[in-house]
Amino acid sequence: MVLNLDQIRSIVRGVDRVEEREDGFYFFRFTKAQEQAYLDGGNEGFCKKITATAGVRLAFRTDASAFSFDYDFSIGSSRRYAWFDVYVNGQMTEHFGSSGSSVLGGKASIKLPEGKKTVELYFPWTYRTVLSNVELKDATLLEGISRKHTMLTFGDSITQGYDAVYPSLSYASLLARLMDADAINKGIGGEMFFPALLEEPDALEPDFVTVAYGSNDWSHKTYEDTKARCRAFYARLSELYPNARIFAITPIWRGDGMRTTTQFGAPVTEVDALIREACADLPNITVINGWTFVPGRSEFYADLRLHPNDLGFGLYAQNLYAEIAKML
Repeated sequence: MVLNLDQIRSIVRGVDRVEEREDGFYFFRFTKAQEQAYLDGGNEGFCKKITATAGVRLAFRTDASAFSFDYDFSIGSSRRYAWFDVYVNGQMTEHFGSSGSSVLGGKASIKLPEGKKTVELYFPWTYRTVLSNVELKDATLLEGISRKHTMLTFGDSITQGYDAVYPSLSYASLLARLMDADAINKGIGGEMFFPALLEEPDALEPDFVTVAYGSNDWSHKTYEDTKARCRAFYARLSELYPNARIFAITPIWRGDGMRTTTQFGAPVTEVDALIREACADLPNITVINGWTFVPGRSEFYADLRLHPNDLGFGLYAQNLYAEIAKML
């Protein structure tokens, strides 16, 4: 069974849309309006990062004996590696991809156990991933698998996935699994509160929304500018999704976080108070302090000070979910 566009659409999760082009299937996690907002902003790096397939996965039930596809990459972050994770019946069975100065595409062929089974393919968060020649050998069954809830996750590089080696082990992927939610990852490395991103709603009607900005705002913007954009972002988010539970996550530990930046004029820990004040009268937004979610020790960070590694991400997701679960 070679999968067509309709079949791909039935099993993909974490996207706004899928398009079939001459060279394969393209996956988009941002809406066309959101993409245009980034194009209008003129940040070349952001325009590349919106193409990255962070949080995108295939999830299906099949009786196939093997699963194969061709894949190609184009740059979607500042990191030069691109890895897939494969889960069969809920257990990770494969981890493969490419790394180095030139990340290359290839062909994957995955042998599957006999009988009916569930399969999940997690895409790289670092690069745009294009699939072609997607085939399920000997298959007579293909059913998409949906989780109970839906979720949007907004944020910066840490939400996009920096620096998970295993894409399924980023905090955003882990949190979605813990919350039994099909999530669209809107994370962009280097991003700050960007109200223009919310001019139009996503087609997805989310049960949950998580937002994790503030660290880059603290690094680059004044307190008053950050406060104004934070307020505009959350007010619009609350208006767009009045029935969603929205969780505002304040910055996690960073090694230089206690310095007083020239622009912001206070340590990064003061972002918590700023967000709480900005959201105080918005009834469906809950602020969660993230400072202690990842221990302030270098061994939990891939770069020793800012971006969690897979171990740090596991603690982030576990601690964040424990706080959210108290409110559900």
